[in-house]
Amino acid sequence: MVKASLKELQFRQKLTGNTPDLLRKLKDLQAELKDLEQESVDTKSLSSVTKQLIDSSIVNHKDKGVRIYSACCIADMLRLYAPDAPYNNTQLKVIFELFVSELRHITNATGTHFSMYYYLLESLSVVKSIVLITDLKNADEIMTDLFRNVFDDIRPQQAKNVQICMSELLQHIIDESSQLPQEIVDIILAQFLHKHKFDNPAAYRLACDLGNNCAENLQRYVFQYFSDIISTAGNGELSHKELEDFKTVHKLVIELNKSTPALLLNVIPQLEEELKLSDVTIRTLATKSLGEMFSEKTSQLATQYESTWRAWLQRRNDKIPQVRIAWIESLVDLIKSHASLSKELSECLSEKIVDPDEKVRAVACRTVGEFDYETSLHHIQKNTLIQVGHRCRDKKKSVSKEAITTLSILYNQAYPEIENGTKASISHFGWMASAILHAVYVNDNEIFSYVDHAIYTLVFPPHGSAASRTQRIITTFGALDDKGRTGFLSVLRRSVDARSHMTALLKLLESHEKSKENGGTEEFEKKLGSIVKIISDRLPDPIKSSLLLYKYANVHDSSFLQLISDCMDSRRSLKEIRKASMDTIARIEDVSPSILEIFSVLIQRISLTLINSEVISELINNIAGSDEYRQISGELLRSISPIFPAIFNDHLSEITALLRDSTFVGASDALQTLAEFAKQFSKSVPADGKAKETLRNFLTSGTVAQATNATIVLSSIANNDAMCRDIAEKCCDQLDVSSPNLLKNLAILSQITLYSPHVFESISGDVVGFIMKKLLLTNTPEQEVSYNYTHMRPLPGKMRLTRYDAAEDWVEKSELDQYSLSKLMGLKVLVNRAIVLLESDPEAALSAVRPVLQLLWTIINQEGELVAERSTNAVMKSHLRLNAARFVVKLTRGRPAYEKLVGVSDYGRLALVIQDPVYRVRHGLASRIMKYLRAKELHIRYLAVLMLVAHEPEADWKSQVQKFLSLQSKNQAIDSSLMLNELTLARTLHLLSNHPDFVIKAADDEEDDIFGGAQTTHSVQDLNLAANYPGQVKLPRELFSPLAQNEMSVEISKKIYLPNAWVQAREHKTERKPKTPIERKMGQAAKRRSRSPSPHDAEDMEDGIGEKGVSSPSRVKRAKRAKASERVVEEPTRRMANRAAKAKATVYKDADSDDEESEEMDSDRDSS
Repeated sequence: MVKASLKELQFRQKLTGNTPDLLRKLKDLQAELKDLEQESVDTKSLSSVTKQLIDSSIVNHKDKGVRIYSACCIADMLRLYAPDAPYNNTQLKVIFELFVSELRHITNATGTHFSMYYYLLESLSVVKSIVLITDLKNADEIMTDLFRNVFDDIRPQQAKNVQICMSELLQHIIDESSQLPQEIVDIILAQFLHKHKFDNPAAYRLACDLGNNCAENLQRYVFQYFSDIISTAGNGELSHKELEDFKTVHKLVIELNKSTPALLLNVIPQLEEELKLSDVTIRTLATKSLGEMFSEKTSQLATQYESTWRAWLQRRNDKIPQVRIAWIESLVDLIKSHASLSKELSECLSEKIVDPDEKVRAVACRTVGEFDYETSLHHIQKNTLIQVGHRCRDKKKSVSKEAITTLSILYNQAYPEIENGTKASISHFGWMASAILHAVYVNDNEIFSYVDHAIYTLVFPPHGSAASRTQRIITTFGALDDKGRTGFLSVLRRSVDARSHMTALLKLLESHEKSKENGGTEEFEKKLGSIVKIISDRLPDPIKSSLLLYKYANVHDSSFLQLISDCMDSRRSLKEIRKASMDTIARIEDVSPSILEIFSVLIQRISLTLINSEVISELINNIAGSDEYRQISGELLRSISPIFPAIFNDHLSEITALLRDSTFVGASDALQTLAEFAKQFSKSVPADGKAKETLRNFLTSGTVAQATNATIVLSSIANNDAMCRDIAEKCCDQLDVSSPNLLKNLAILSQITLYSPHVFESISGDVVGFIMKKLLLTNTPEQEVSYNYTHMRPLPGKMRLTRYDAAEDWVEKSELDQYSLSKLMGLKVLVNRAIVLLESDPEAALSAVRPVLQLLWTIINQEGELVAERSTNAVMKSHLRLNAARFVVKLTRGRPAYEKLVGVSDYGRLALVIQDPVYRVRHGLASRIMKYLRAKELHIRYLAVLMLVAHEPEADWKSQVQKFLSLQSKNQAIDSSLMLNELTLARTLHLLSNHPDFVIKAADDEEDDIFGGAQTTHSVQDLNLAANYPGQVKLPRELFSPLAQNEMSVEISKKIYLPNAWVQAREHKTERKPKTPIERKMGQAAKRRSRSPSPHDAEDMEDGIGEKGVSSPSRVKRAKRAKASERVVEEPTRRMANRAAKAKATVYKDADSDDEESEEMDSDRDSS
């Protein structure tokens, strides 16, 4: 085979001449060179041109065309001569400097010579002649300039082939270089920083291509880059600049992990080492960085670097909260991206929700709220969510706030599925509304504001149609537990109270504007201060709120006042209320931004966005229907009707119309709703003859509850006295202990007593006589204690009777037999009459209440037994004791005239009920006292009665009472004039000293110990001696009075109260043998030490404290008692110990105080 002849270059011209000539020659040369192939060219023919092309007059020519064509010709020469270049090291350095400078013009795609610039770029990248630069000595600067220029010049709008050639060009250099300059590594890594990433996306993609395609060659440079910085950071404390650089490095690592994770092969172990360093800042940065890196969706770091993963997990238990918080904040994206790790991470998150540090707990709770619905449902364990629910009542308010917000967010996300009945969603999220509402039991204004915000904005968002909002209220209310429902109603009550107080403030400001010219500023300021205090005491920061409210009161803007009034207008639609609310907030922000924080809470609370006229209409329509929500709608109507009676005013005709339908299944709910309205707006119930007849039918054919509500409504209808009198007389005539309708008749009479007292007084003698002489003083055979079987089936036509086991001491009120309930109802009739009489005829009331009080004290003193034969069973006696004590408290509630009839010794009787053997009796009385005290409706002397709960064996109940008392003591700071603690302490001491279990005679073997302890106390001095109180401590007037004469004070101070016999016996026991001289000296020294003067001795002598005792300024007034030496003292195995033992033996479920109130006093007109 004959070898093909080699082609020779035909160009024979000299590369000289003027610019046009030279450019023409170069174009001809380049045209011929580009067509030559490496395998077929005779390189000898190229030698003459090769040297001419690198002449300085050409490569440094001022014309762009000359330079680019010469560069392209040289590139072709390198292609044709490959792999050996026809130039030496110096010449090549000049050549590559030319290439680098000419490639800068590739950015101008519309330029005259763009095709040639692209030709040069393509030739260098395709032929790979660019790699010759790596063999040059001292070429680092040229390579660095090339990399810098390429990254600066590349643009997203450039042609794709240009960008590809640029990438290949740089890759060839990296692949062939034995040692890249550090500046090149810096240039590449800089493209991953946030700023560069978004300023020039093309440069960022180019850096990603280099990192992924040249990972093996770049790994060592990247490792060295980070190693130098990290090792420097680990050597000592960082300066501000070093710290910023260190943070930048970690951001860079995170970005590299997203785009080119292969470059971090040796960097990840370095980050693992950072987790173990002592520097908190470094550990925190490492924890955050690794958290983000693990969270990448495509990342497999957790499996590839298992030791690093385990080390990172351990940072959740770091000793520094800052590091633990950094760890928690990484979990959201991590769990979303890697579901396989969710179980382990969810368990770790549960641990952090109960972390000892409050900041960690708060962040953990907030983190749970950042998950979307699907992630929370499938990847966050229910136990973790329950832990968040517990934090709603955390001791730290910052934690409570985050927990409440988190649960409300999750509930809002899950509600559509809850409404659809999805079982998984109901189980996972349905309980959250109850958990939020449980927080109101913390009884803190700031917590109230968090709960209000959650309820009004997320649990019940104020948007959508009236039907959809009502449906959401029904669905949520139906899923609430008992405490949750009570909490929900308390939120509504707080809203009503806020509207009432704000309305009073608006009226005051309005009246002041009208009467400014007439003076009255002093009276206005007094009323303003009173209202502002009431409002601010219910806001998160009372002092700050008070100042801001005063500031608001000075903003005289009638349109502003009208906006606030519109927020509370029950006649307006939700859309109008929402607009008024937003306009009010916007106006406040414009006028005075400083008060926005407080007023946003207040405006949210007073606005009728939750329960309004539209919702009431939907509820009424629901109870008239037959769907599954009818029952819950009825319960909701019954619950909110006493809270929002005014809103029902526009719906009375709808409710009354429902009662006319004899087949209406929701009649009981409608009737109770109407009764609640009637309680608040007496003589305002509209009713025609048909409605009255329907109501009267409830008296005969309805249940006791229906008859009670029907009586309230009938008594509240204007001009209906004749019918009420007829009803009362018939009920009175039918009073008989054997009547099956006895309970119903007494229930009707109890309501007539309250709402038609003048009607009841015409028959009061007969009714009171029957109750006190027949009903309460007799027992039926079924109530006696001799029966040991339960739940006897009632005979046809007879009143239901239940027999109780003699061993029982309590059953729920709903399980009592009818006759027992009748006795309790009889007591209620007597108490209601006494209450009403006090309003109409105070003198007659005092005469009527004395026998009632005497009856109640008799029940308490005889432990619930009124029957002469003492045959009442234990269950009935327990209920009678509880109700008698409650009725005493109720009679004195806000009624000073009746309060005076309760003596000092009577509070001791109530204290014994607080220590009753039956837990439900103790709990029932204490909860009622706390309820009235919380509403400031009882005298503070009842606090001393609550002090005896200290002996309560049920720890949970004892803790609740303790929290209540602590809160009462804390409130003293707001009103220091009460001297609450001092007065309560005095009353408690008096109560204890007169308690039957209080032992004042010590046993013989204890006397020496007591005497020795007293002597020791006398010979020592307190380490912390407080200064004498400069003020005057008040003492209860009912317990203490001043001494009449000074001589008596002196006599008391000198008198020795110890029995003479005991003193003589003591002196005989303490006769001592003569001491030796040494003993005598030691005793004198000890005596001198013990009597060394103190700075307080002079004060003690001035206060009258001497060796013989304390001069008392007052003395105790008490009933005559036997002398201490004559009293017979039992062993401490007494009544209280027996009660406690019985209480421990039986555990009962706590009944809610509000529920008990509604059962016993379901129509109590005097309730606040």
